[in-house]
Amino acid sequence: NDSVLMSSIITKKLDLLLTNKTLIIFSLIITLCSLYYFIIYNKTSSSTITYLISSLRPSSSEQLNPNQCQLSMKESDNWFCELDSDWKRRKRLHHIQDKRNRFSDARPLFFQNNWEPTIQCEFERRLGNIGDGGKWICDIHCFGPMNTTNILVYSLGSNGDFSFERAIKGLFSKAEIHTFDLGVYKCPKNVCIFHQVRLGSGKNDSSKSLQMIMKDLGHQKRQIHILKVDIEGSEFNFFEELFQSSNNNQNDLPYIRQILFEIHLAHDVTEAPSQRTHKLFELFRTNHYAIFHKEANLYNAQNVFEYALLRLNPTFFISSL
Repeated sequence: NDSVLMSSIITKKLDLLLTNKTLIIFSLIITLCSLYYFIIYNKTSSSTITYLISSLRPSSSEQLNPNQCQLSMKESDNWFCELDSDWKRRKRLHHIQDKRNRFSDARPLFFQNNWEPTIQCEFERRLGNIGDGGKWICDIHCFGPMNTTNILVYSLGSNGDFSFERAIKGLFSKAEIHTFDLGVYKCPKNVCIFHQVRLGSGKNDSSKSLQMIMKDLGHQKRQIHILKVDIEGSEFNFFEELFQSSNNNQNDLPYIRQILFEIHLAHDVTEAPSQRTHKLFELFRTNHYAIFHKEANLYNAQNVFEYALLRLNPTFFISSL
């Protein structure tokens, strides 16, 4: 009897062990099948969603054909190619921010309170020195093929730093770059052409306006693709003369696609420098320029800022709000 009982107990334990193993194996099989199905399903789902998104909302303008971005091409002077819905949103945001841009004449923290960017460039990049001297460019590839396009660049104010010019030439081997400064410097070989000149409004015999410079170089009918200006406070006279002299005839104003400049707020305890700065940015707006970049120069962050502007079609600045 004892032997029979022992045999029965052993048999039951073996049966239980076998059952547990079977359950474990079965559970593993279900888990593996579920995992396999999950992976395959998510791969398919993810690829499907990616395809749908890319077909409905292209990730870059290269995927759009001209018929899909006629409005943005017209209103940006052929710079941006975006779906109409995206472009209308971009334009609406521009006008919302633009209405906020003249906030205060208060001298302290003037740039903290006024004149923020109103548009964004998807492929904006910085060229030239790291830190002081470098400039931000909006979607530089839009100028055209880099190995064949002959862009015209004016760099006003150098102080012997040609890092910006070197960077442009490194990207556009056929670029025509002219550098201007009151001091005497020498451009790096095959990079730029240096001109010693006093820059300003051109209202006296010792300084020259942009129109005078272009005439001297035979560039009156050419587009300036990039105008870089860092002339230590003379930018006010320079830009005021540039735009105000063309008020009666817009044909006299050269077409400048991008303006990259450093602005210096005068050391004055009154609000006069603030008011003059407001008028300058209003001149930019009147002449169809939108701000796409702004940053402080930390050597004098309260008074010196870098700005970058993009020329757009006049229709972009007509608000529908």
